[in-house]
Amino acid sequence: MFFYFSRFLVRLGLPLFLRKLCVINLGAVPERQPVLLASNHSGSFFDAVVIGAVLSQPIYTLTRGDVFRKSQAAYWLRAINLIPVFRGSEGRENLRKIDATVEECFSVMKRNGTVIIFSEGICVNEWNLRPLGKGTARMAYQAWYGDDAALHSMAVLPTGLTYEHFRGTNKRVVLHFGDKIESRHIQTDPAEYEKWLREFNALLTKRMRQTILEVPQKATSDESARQLEKYLTVCPRPRGNALLQGLGVVGRAINRPIYRFYTKRVAQKTRGTVFYDSVLFGLLMYTYPILIGLLALIVGAFTSWMAGLAIFVGFPLTALAGNRYRNDHSR
Repeated sequence: MFFYFSRFLVRLGLPLFLRKLCVINLGAVPERQPVLLASNHSGSFFDAVVIGAVLSQPIYTLTRGDVFRKSQAAYWLRAINLIPVFRGSEGRENLRKIDATVEECFSVMKRNGTVIIFSEGICVNEWNLRPLGKGTARMAYQAWYGDDAALHSMAVLPTGLTYEHFRGTNKRVVLHFGDKIESRHIQTDPAEYEKWLREFNALLTKRMRQTILEVPQKATSDESARQLEKYLTVCPRPRGNALLQGLGVVGRAINRPIYRFYTKRVAQKTRGTVFYDSVLFGLLMYTYPILIGLLALIVGAFTSWMAGLAIFVGFPLTALAGNRYRNDHSR
């Protein structure tokens, strides 16, 4: 239940946070088939938020196990369909946990569910695909050649997210679903396990690279900006008329104090990490409606309920206009 409530808030909140979300090849996502959705990982938890907002089916996301250490956090993370994943290299005690994680993923997929795995195994805010770990390949191998026939039809779906930037609102995002990979696409004999894993990873890498922007590591900031702008021509900036531009100015003015209240504290809490966007969006998603609701009640109680209603509706609508319809230098 909490998952569906959260997804409802995500779908309401993303248009206020993103300037524009462009989805490419959504029809490639199977709806009646087990799916292991293999995504790049440049935006931390926010990657799963964006993907989950677009897909109609419930999704489960493999998430680093250390964030589940506190029982209260684990409860709420589980409530939004996050599954802890552990590294065998971090200790023998994690090996059993890894087996349990795989079984949980297979249980989801046997019901034609979708599981997101971040195949790079690490999150870095950059426009590049890092070398893939073996986790995705191993899970595909177990599904396709295991004893459970319900998993033999599983599809691995290469998926890419490209962000205009990695710091707060006012960004365009391209979500690109690639061509699915099935067992028939791997030519190596499954008996040659390590060779099979290498071929799988080579194919997955190739197809994932087709879904994202990659900027050379040695590129200057100006070169990176030019390549990014060229790539984002598939996701043009919204162009509003004078009325929408005016509403945008109002929206930025009245929402800026609230936004800066959040950004200052989130920046302090997430300094030196890749979690800024994830934490900022999560806090805004759950608390902004409460904050505006309380403000509307107070205004309504001391003036009129029509004024309160205007506050409750006007703040988010002008925030939407403020985020979408702005010049490139306004913040």
